[in-house]
Amino acid sequence: MFWIQLSTFVLFNLLILAMLTTQIPARAIAFTTGQHAGGGEGAYTVWHLIADIEAETRKAADEHGPEHEHPRIPPEFPTTDPDEPTGRHHLRP
Repeated sequence: MFWIQLSTFVLFNLLILAMLTTQIPARAIAFTTGQHAGGGEGAYTVWHLIADIEAETRKAADEHGPEHEHPRIPPEFPTTDPDEPTGRHHLRP
C-alpha cells in the first residue's frame, strides 16, 4: 500500500510540474504586445477600418432610402414549428 501511495504522489507531482513548465512560455507571450500595436502616427488601425465600414453601411442605407424597410413581423403565435426541417439546404446544388 505504501508503494502505491508513493508512486501516486510522485506521478501527481510530475504532472503538476509538467503543467507548470509548459505554461511558462504562454505567460511570457501574454505580456507582449501584438505586432500591429504602436504603428505610429497616421497608421491605419482596426478602428479606422471599423469607421470606414460603418460609413459605407450608412451610405448604402441612405441610398436605398426609406423604401427599404424590414418586413413586418406578425404579432400572432406562429402556426408552424420553426425547428421543423423543410427539406431545403442552402449548400445543396
